[in-house]
Parts: sequence; C-alpha cells; structure tokens
Amino acid sequence: MTKGFKHYWLWLPVVWALTILLITSIQLPERSSENNEVGFVFVSEKHEHANKLLAAFVRTANQKGFIPVPTTSEDSRVLEKEKLDALIDRGVEAIFVTTLDEAFIRPSLERAEREGIPIIAIDRMIDHESVLTSVMSDNVEIGRMAANHIAAQHAGLDRPIRVVEVRGTAKVRSTIDRSLGLTEYDKANDNLQVVASITGNYDTFQAEIEMSRWLEADIPFDAVFSHNDDNTFGVVRALESHGLSDKTLVSVDGVTEIYPLIHNGKVNATVVQSPNEMIEVGFKALELHLSGKKIAPHYYTSSYLYEGLAKD
Repeated sequence: MTKGFKHYWLWLPVVWALTILLITSIQLPERSSENNEVGFVFVSEKHEHANKLLAAFVRTANQKGFIPVPTTSEDSRVLEKEKLDALIDRGVEAIFVTTLDEAFIRPSLERAEREGIPIIAIDRMIDHESVLTSVMSDNVEIGRMAANHIAAQHAGLDRPIRVVEVRGTAKVRSTIDRSLGLTEYDKANDNLQVVASITGNYDTFQAEIEMSRWLEADIPFDAVFSHNDDNTFGVVRALESHGLSDKTLVSVDGVTEIYPLIHNGKVNATVVQSPNEMIEVGFKALELHLSGKKIAPHYYTSSYLYEGLAKD
C-alpha cells in the first residue's frame, strides 16, 4: 500500500458526507419526460438510521425500475412541507415520507391525494385517508420489549424498578407509541415505575443536556429507556459525567456505534429495527397499488432485542 493511501479510511466519512450532501441538496427541478420518478422526503442526514433508509430507497428504486428523487427536510417541519409540495409540483409517481409532524404536512398530503400521487409513510404511522399505507416497526411493542428487558434485569428487586424515559421528538408517532408501550407495561405490572420522562428529541446533544439537568436533582433511579441510539449516546455521556455506571440502559435502532457500548457494558441492549425491510415493503405496496391491488393501511416490519452481558 502506498504512503499516500495508508490512511485512506480516514477520508471515508468525508466522502460519505459529500455524497449525502449531493443527494440531499437536490433543488427539485422541473420533471423530465420520465413518468416513474419516486420521491423520498426523509428527516435528516445526521442520523445513521435515516441514512440506511436513504441508501435502501435509492437501491430498491433502481432495482425496481423507478427513478429515485430523495431530499431531506433537515429536521425542519417547514422545509418538510416545502419539499413535499415541490415533489407534488414535479408530478412524481409516488412519495415516500418520514415525517416530523404529520399534522403540519396534512395539507400537502391531501393535495397529493387530489393529484393522484400515493403517499407511503416510512418509519412512521400516519392515520389519514390521504396516505396509501404506513410501513414501520411496531413501536408500541418496542416500548413493551424495552420494559420487559428492564424488568428481567432487576427480577430480584423487592420494590418497583424506577425508570427514566428519554423520549424522542415531540408529536412524532414513533415517540408517542414507544412511550405508550412503556406506559402500558407500567400500568399492567407493579414491578416497574416511570419516575421521569424527559425529551431527548432524537438528538445526542439535547439528550445529554436534558439527562444531565435531571441528574442534578439527585432522584434515585435504576434504569433508562432511551427512544433511540442518538439519544442514548447523550445519556451515556451524562451518566459518565456523574460517575454512574450501574444503571440498566435500553435503547432503540441498532446503529453501528451502539454495539461497542453494549459490548463494553455501557448500554445493556438495543431494539434493532429493519430499515431495509421498511423500504422493500414500501415499494412492494406501491407496486401492488399501481397494479390495482388493495393493500393494508399499515405494515409492521421486524424488530429484535440485541443485548450484551447482564449487569451484576
């Protein structure tokens, strides 16, 4: 290997970032003569899970003979609506969307329906007649899975397990449903008690700030249910800065950087989602719809718990 390429891997994140920038900075020019373009508005290129959805979307669209037109809302509700409207103006065949706020984009969804453009919600549940179908994990079940795992780690405790919930973005359906799953377990069992619910906004920095602020209150707790791995990275930092290493921490997503934290005991487990499957199911639903077949209002994709060694 030549000296100039000895550390080529250090440039890989830069190359990836430039690639994402190129793809997601699409200005959505006037549509070409092709009639099989499929748009995808996703939340942000900052999240690995979103990038996995993006990569699967581009790959699957090409495999199935569609022209992918992806663009990001950059975590902005306003920009999300603008990107949706631009795709509708472009006259694409269909639009996949991972929304930040389904209520805010409702007028765009209704407009797409009037224009005969099917909307497929990805990684979100959108209950509205203008949406063809929603493809996502069963997030209520994910909340229950996390609660069950936390309970199993503290099976011998003679009092309720005190859990801090670090939620995702407010009003997003995945946040609501993951919290609901935890709450349902809490109500049905006397061995678990949610002592706090704070907002991490699916963001490492905000989760660290909010968790650190809560820890200053010095309220006893045993475990943390974090709504996604980005939140969890911030929670880990906050716990470490306060010298806490004996808490059970369960996360969601299964991004690359979470596994070393599980293997070294800083995180107990994560519920792994299936972004490739979400996109594949979404395109299958679209194909069935275009062929005149009736499809279900929503589809659940697989999730499973990945756990490290149990804490003593």
